[in-house]
Amino acid sequence: MFKAAVATFMSIIASLVICWAVLSLAGGGINWFPVIMSILCPLLIAFPTCTYTFYQNHRIALAHAQLEAAHTELADVYDELAIAARTDGMTRLLNRSSFVTDLDEIGQRGAGGVLLVIDADDFKNINDTHGHLVGDQALCAIASVIRNVVGETGLAARIGGEEFGVFVEAASFDDGVQLAEKVRADVERLVLRTPSDMGVPLSVSIGVAFAESRADFSVLMTIADSQLYRAKRNGRNRICVPDSRGPGDGLRAACA
Repeated sequence: MFKAAVATFMSIIASLVICWAVLSLAGGGINWFPVIMSILCPLLIAFPTCTYTFYQNHRIALAHAQLEAAHTELADVYDELAIAARTDGMTRLLNRSSFVTDLDEIGQRGAGGVLLVIDADDFKNINDTHGHLVGDQALCAIASVIRNVVGETGLAARIGGEEFGVFVEAASFDDGVQLAEKVRADVERLVLRTPSDMGVPLSVSIGVAFAESRADFSVLMTIADSQLYRAKRNGRNRICVPDSRGPGDGLRAACA
């Protein structure tokens, strides 16, 4: 309304100036009739026209702002869905399918790397003794350790119920073993508290596989799984590596 009033006022001024100029050129004088018409016509035409025009412009601008907000919200929802499709809902690590896809894509670059398969020890006993809620808390605590140890250097995923996977591109065999030992030791230091304030010790067994060049998930997984089962058979809470590639000295958790 304010903009329409201003535009109407300017129209009245312009109309009066034009009327005066035309009458002056015609040799006539200004009287009340042309003055009234110069004021009345803009009021009857300019004001409603300007009001409608400015109102429509306002509605268009408002609709455009709402559309931009909807696009932004839609983009945020899409990003959230994309993240949800790639991650495990409980641990917020990658899910198995995303982990396999990313590992194979990275593996084709030919830099090789190290795969760790990490399994929570006695997890069924934790569930049976303390309940599934405590079991879920145990998985989240182990996932937090893995996330903190791996950081941005590699991929970390939950690849099964209580099984996790880590892949670090271009890492040496010894680097992978040291990373596995760091995860194992940090998990061993965890003590989970139940609702009744009972302490639940946690530990993991880890199998290690190494590729010098192209890394194929199925091949690495087969090797790492066999080492994981070996770690379980040898008493749990340890890492195991292929016999052909022994771990570095001093890593007490490595299988003999």
